[in-house]
Amino acid sequence: MTDNFDGERSGDVLDERFELLSAYLDGEVTASERKQVEALLATDRAFQHQYRQMQHIHQAIPRMAVPSSQSAAALSTGVFAKLDRQRNRKFAWIGGGTLAATFLAALTSLTGIFGDNGPQLQFAVNKANTPAPLMLALNDPILAMPDKSEQVIELPMSSPEVNAD
Repeated sequence: MTDNFDGERSGDVLDERFELLSAYLDGEVTASERKQVEALLATDRAFQHQYRQMQHIHQAIPRMAVPSSQSAAALSTGVFAKLDRQRNRKFAWIGGGTLAATFLAALTSLTGIFGDNGPQLQFAVNKANTPAPLMLALNDPILAMPDKSEQVIELPMSSPEVNAD
């Protein structure tokens, strides 16, 4: 809001004028307030414009259709019935989705068991029923072992070369 030269806030002045004009249209003003409104209507174009708008609204309100009233009990019953329908609809979607997923899983598992063209599970069978011996590759070790002729450099555990990542 901006300040007037009088030091008053312009919004406060507009609010006072609006209230004064509203009271004038409702017929709830004193004689001095009526003279003040009539003086403003004679001199202020913005006030005249606001008066015409408010007068139009003031005349249109009684002609507006009033919605049919219903009892509070009927209104609350209707509201709760709509909420119940929405909740039931949500549960139906969840239940239907669960049912469809279960049916699809059952169908998939049945086609896997009875279908001949799908992948089948195969298990290794030990026909001799004897344990297989453990075999190690001793001739070709995974890591090369250093020869005794090669010089091995041992680093202390606290050196930066050992701890570097």
